[in-house]
Amino acid sequence: MSAEIAARLRQLAQDHHDGRLDTTAYRSLRSPLLDSLVSNVAMSTALEITQPRSVAATGTVRALAERKSENPASSGRALGGLAMLLALVVVAVGAYLMLRGGHSNGVPVAGPTTSASGAPEQVLELVGPFMDRGDWSEGRLAALNASLLELGGSRIAVVAHDARFQRFIDELRSRLKEQQALAPAPLTVDNSPLAALAVTVGIDLNSPDSALHITPLPPPPPAVDTSNPAQVPTRSAQHQAVPEHGAGSPATAASDSPALPSASGSGTATSVVSTKSGPATASSPAAAATTSAAATASAAPSTSAVDSRPSACRLELIGSRRPVCHDTVAGGVDGPQLALVPAGSFSMGSTAASEEQPVHQVAIGVPFAISIYEVSQGEFKEFCEQARRPCPSQPWSGDDYPVVNVSWDDARAYTEWLSATTHHRYRLPTEAQWEYAARAGHTGLYPSGDALSATDAQFSGSTRQTSPARRSQTFNANPFRLLHTVGNVREWVEDAWIPGFANAPNDGSAVKSAQAITRVARGGSYADGASRLRLSLREGLPSSTRDTTTGFRIVRELP
Repeated sequence: MSAEIAARLRQLAQDHHDGRLDTTAYRSLRSPLLDSLVSNVAMSTALEITQPRSVAATGTVRALAERKSENPASSGRALGGLAMLLALVVVAVGAYLMLRGGHSNGVPVAGPTTSASGAPEQVLELVGPFMDRGDWSEGRLAALNASLLELGGSRIAVVAHDARFQRFIDELRSRLKEQQALAPAPLTVDNSPLAALAVTVGIDLNSPDSALHITPLPPPPPAVDTSNPAQVPTRSAQHQAVPEHGAGSPATAASDSPALPSASGSGTATSVVSTKSGPATASSPAAAATTSAAATASAAPSTSAVDSRPSACRLELIGSRRPVCHDTVAGGVDGPQLALVPAGSFSMGSTAASEEQPVHQVAIGVPFAISIYEVSQGEFKEFCEQARRPCPSQPWSGDDYPVVNVSWDDARAYTEWLSATTHHRYRLPTEAQWEYAARAGHTGLYPSGDALSATDAQFSGSTRQTSPARRSQTFNANPFRLLHTVGNVREWVEDAWIPGFANAPNDGSAVKSAQAITRVARGGSYADGASRLRLSLREGLPSSTRDTTTGFRIVRELP
């Protein structure tokens, strides 16, 4: 009977370890088996488990000693059997307490239940298969955290410097920083299973890169004296735990000279994007941060504030499962949602119209972030209120409609305000960046190929449309996660208009002209037919144009 129960216990433990049973179900199924194991042994030995073992054993041995004087042979056999049964009791009770994690009815049992030499294997037998499986879902995280909590901090501390455990810690830190960068509020053990697991293994949520300290819980944050402005937090929650990348002293703005594109196109930038339009002089990511800071220094409160503000839009997010980010504008309001786009190259233009020729290869040498949607009425209204400037009237009621009736200068003014309030460099996309991001690797006329269906975009196909789609009406996000790139409203870009690509730059930078009165719009609008929604279609508009079909999208330089 004991062997059968032990086999069932081992299977339950394996099911719990592999995640097939959660902790509650595991304990509820385990308890009756352990109880029956102990009670069976107790019955066979005729001992009261509730009595102190020394008392029960002493009384029994005394009785056997008295019998031995009467029948030495039978007494010897009985004493030998008693010794074996006593050993079974000790082993069974020890196993019972060990499987309960060193607790009896929730009360810690004095003395360790396992030796220090066995601690590494206990922890690594949980962490190793978890890493091999690669499933970081909330359910798996909660199950692993519960198992590690049962083992306790002392056992985790034993493996803190083990190479296998360190690989787990490194991955956990990376995921924690990613979640912190994207979370709308500070991470706690209550709102994030990932944060709860991090605390269990000793990671400080406020400084995930610090040395590993195995502690039950982090100390409570110090009280903030709101009467002292120096102690009042000014950064948004998603920025607080993100380290600054490449902060440094102010630098002069980069020149307009183009940089050599990255040959690898891997997304690890070594060039700076021009403060006016597109890639500029070669430098390091640190120089990119200081160049962006200097470009907005005139509008920013102070140079030190620019240098010390961490970035939520980090280069390493490009390779993550959710390469999106946003900054926070004055007043704690979320800025536009951005998609991080890797460096790369593509064939720009088409043979469909003369102004789209010649088709030429363009290398986007540095990654960038671009707004997932066109700038909305609500986002532009925030700018108008904070900049204390009149807002253009809108033909549709709803903050999640794209803003229209904005000129090229209005769009540029929005990006300059956004740069000043976030302390990161925003601008309009270059024409090459716009087409590269809209194509997202596609080579056809439209995002879905060489034909456009009624569900691909908001446009005037069989029925003339009179308004764009709201943000809640999503149309086929492309592989870079951008929505409404064609149709909806056409979008201003940075470039001055030229009638073709014969003299266009091939490094992704903009065509520049200080005196340009005609600028480029891309993407077509809800009022256009399918033929005007080609990914390569270009339109030249007077920069003063304000109409109900034209809006804009924005780019944020990285880091």
